[in-house]
Amino acid sequence: MTLEQFYFIAGIVSSVAVIASLIFVGFQLRHAANQQRIETASGYYDIFRDHMKILSEAGMVDLFLRGLETAPDAFEAADRTRLNVFYTMVTRGYQVLHYQAGKKVFEEDFWRHTQNHFRDHLASKYYQGFWAARKHHFPPAFRELVDALIKAGPTAPLLEMSS
Repeated sequence: MTLEQFYFIAGIVSSVAVIASLIFVGFQLRHAANQQRIETASGYYDIFRDHMKILSEAGMVDLFLRGLETAPDAFEAADRTRLNVFYTMVTRGYQVLHYQAGKKVFEEDFWRHTQNHFRDHLASKYYQGFWAARKHHFPPAFRELVDALIKAGPTAPLLEMSS
């Protein structure tokens, strides 16, 4: 075998190796993207679980239910503080999901259903008062989203259990 033939064969082998490594990197990127989607879905569950955990604390369910039909100014200062902390936590969770949606971390279908859940909570009279007073703490794009979701109204009454 001449040096020229050896050089030609080495070039073919190295080209095949580069193509194989690019295919491998593609599979790795796809796997990493799928893992990120799974972690995001788990993060949504964590937000939801924390939301429900707070509501299981003594008196929070009563405050939450009163807030569905009652504006913030009708609550005592301590109860307003509890609900403000609760709604700040909930809103920050959805803000994180909004950011991830903008970065296309998960599928649009997941984000649409997440927004539907948020819309149901936004129908609360307390939340709407909270949002009017606190929305300046959030980025403009997220404020626009929340305002649009409030305007659109709930997808269903929050406590309705129809089949």
